[in-house]
Amino acid sequence: MDPLHVSMTGVRMGERFLQIGCNNKALLSGLAAKVGLSGSCAVAASDAGQAKLAESIGRKVGALIDIKDIQDGRAWPFEDGVYDLVVVDDTDDGFGRFKPPVDILRKAFGAARKGGRVEIITRETSQHARVDFVQLLGEAGFKPVRLLAERDGLRFVEGLKTT
Repeated sequence: MDPLHVSMTGVRMGERFLQIGCNNKALLSGLAAKVGLSGSCAVAASDAGQAKLAESIGRKVGALIDIKDIQDGRAWPFEDGVYDLVVVDDTDDGFGRFKPPVDILRKAFGAARKGGRVEIITRETSQHARVDFVQLLGEAGFKPVRLLAERDGLRFVEGLKTT
């Protein structure tokens, strides 16, 4: 049985997904295993520690993970319109690294294909528990946007790219 945060994404075999941030081993390993060899997996790492963690997870689950460094104002290294799912891993309150926060969600919007989704996973007790991710996703272009659930200490917010 998959961990809750993997199940809540709804990712399927053969899909292409991009994860922004890499803080939770179970999340990335579960998602990478789900898409399998017929899908693709990419990680936007905000620091060297996240990149190293993503590399070790890829080796452990036998997944090829395209890892790119997005720290220090570097250019966005991912193609537009190719990902079925973009997951923002905010399980360590790392979303606060992005200034202004809506910018990273606009980049996620660009990376998602038409009909693709973004899901933000954060802790209910985090400093971002008060952040209105529904509003931020709307500002980034996602429509419709909704709070999926608050369960087991986690919050899940989802947006759809319809244009």
